[in-house]
Amino acid sequence: MTITKTEIQIFEDAVDSWVLEAIACGVRSFDQLVVSLPGVYPSVALKSVQRLVYAKKISSEILANVLKPAKQKLQLPNYSYHQIPLPIPHPLDYDWRFSDASARRLLNECAKVTNLDDTIVLLGTPSLLRMGIEESYSRRLVLLEANHTVTHSLAQVVPQTQVIQCDVMREQLPSLTAAAVVLDPPWYPEHIQSFLWTASQLCQIGGHILLSMPPIGTRPGIQEEWVQILDWTQQIGLTLVKLEQSALSYVTPPFELNVLRAEGLNVVSREWRRGNLAVFLRSHQAEIPRPTISSLDDGWTEEVLLGVRIRVRQPNILEFTDPSLISIIPGDVLQSVSRRDSRRQLADVWTSGNRIFACQGRGVLLQILRAMEIGRSPYEAVAVSVQRPLNLNETELISHAANQIVNIVSTEQKEILLFGEQRNNTQLSLAAG
Repeated sequence: MTITKTEIQIFEDAVDSWVLEAIACGVRSFDQLVVSLPGVYPSVALKSVQRLVYAKKISSEILANVLKPAKQKLQLPNYSYHQIPLPIPHPLDYDWRFSDASARRLLNECAKVTNLDDTIVLLGTPSLLRMGIEESYSRRLVLLEANHTVTHSLAQVVPQTQVIQCDVMREQLPSLTAAAVVLDPPWYPEHIQSFLWTASQLCQIGGHILLSMPPIGTRPGIQEEWVQILDWTQQIGLTLVKLEQSALSYVTPPFELNVLRAEGLNVVSREWRRGNLAVFLRSHQAEIPRPTISSLDDGWTEEVLLGVRIRVRQPNILEFTDPSLISIIPGDVLQSVSRRDSRRQLADVWTSGNRIFACQGRGVLLQILRAMEIGRSPYEAVAVSVQRPLNLNETELISHAANQIVNIVSTEQKEILLFGEQRNNTQLSLAAG
């Protein structure tokens, strides 16, 4: 959906109004300001404060107070570790996870509308399955999740019947009947509609569907999108039971922390992002065709090195080409989490820390990553792949690329600690060939 200049102006005016109201209510720190707003992105909130100072609607002293905490050093939060660690979120999955409080809240909401022997299906919400397992939840939970890294990790500690790898927007759905379905789709209209259609197929008549929706301050046009979503839910046999504004909180993933830090916003609440909770009743049967949807970001291969997830765009034909990572933006961290950012198309390599690079030899780079993951010599792995001995220049290029990877993994392992997941602190080294 194209956003017009008029819609952007209306949105900015609304943000300015919310900021003025927050300041009038006594909000003085930037952290407090962001949490008080209805889902407004921190950098958007900061621009609003700057606009209001320029327009002489608030004093420059208020701006100074707001900016002061934003420049302080980022502190390590005191988060408790989970018994079941999940893979670090990757930005290409649009993976934001519920806070512990919100995961617990959603499971409690499901318990209210289900019986002990009922099944609850979770669509793209691995944090709920983890919470349920760790706290011996009294209902059967089944997670449907598209990402192999996430499902493989959970399958190591959770019964296979509770974790099903499935792209719920495109693939055939498993034979399940749920008394409740919880879904957290990417916050774009077509994906929300697709997830809702899947939920309506899995949920029994009289069952409940719990959906996280973007608040009004997320971006321009949210009100119109919500009207469209409500119309869609009626078409697929759902009736809105309740809507709670900003009821659900998310933990900021490492990739978004890096975006905020790159923008100079070092102290923002780790749970600033909120979602509206919409609860629907599946009231009647409706035979509506499944919506067709294009891929979010297909054509990537993922390798995981010591918890750091690195994706490489569909490799070119495997012949030796320079596998070095090429910087394409200052600082290498993409300062955006929006799919509308045109710089996304420049990336050949994308890390879970939101670092993006170009790469000429993507096929060679994949061989290096796979070798490093299992402790094998990358020189040997590449030589086997190209079916010939390597010359001196090629081995030097491999060394350079491998050292780039070692440095990135070392940096992002430290960032992972901020996310509160237990990780192996083993150092990655380049095996000599």
